[in-house]
Amino acid sequence: MNGEYKGCYQLCDQVTVDKNRVPVTEMEPWDNEEPELTGGYLVEVDAYASQETSWFTSNRGNPVTIKHPGDDDITTQQSRYIKSYFNLMESSIFAANYTDPESGYRKYLDLESFLKHFLIGEFSGNTDVYWSTYMYKEREEVQFHVAPSWDFDLA
Repeated sequence: MNGEYKGCYQLCDQVTVDKNRVPVTEMEPWDNEEPELTGGYLVEVDAYASQETSWFTSNRGNPVTIKHPGDDDITTQQSRYIKSYFNLMESSIFAANYTDPESGYRKYLDLESFLKHFLIGEFSGNTDVYWSTYMYKEREEVQFHVAPSWDFDLA
């Protein structure tokens, strides 16, 4: 600044649930039965999940943080639902019939958002893309969406 070195600066932002950010339905404490129980959720496959309050290890050993509903708002039923549903999605990826459009991974994982996220990570050289990945599931939708892309400090 003004010819004098002042260090490096980084622009930062937080991932938030909002109609113009992560477009999922706000969960309420009484949303404990279907269809309300089905969403909206925001989770993160997160290398540091064990340092969070609302987190679990998936059946395949992936650490997952439940970001929305938040720690103070999520109910036991909601936590159980999203953990079970994440494991269902993950199991479909590793199933013998994983390419089947009716019961394979495409039933539970939005392929377009996954591929966009993957390509953004590869093109930017973002090493965090595999251990800091957000996914959301909207109410009454079957698929997880992989978004938003974020955490480019190591890109």
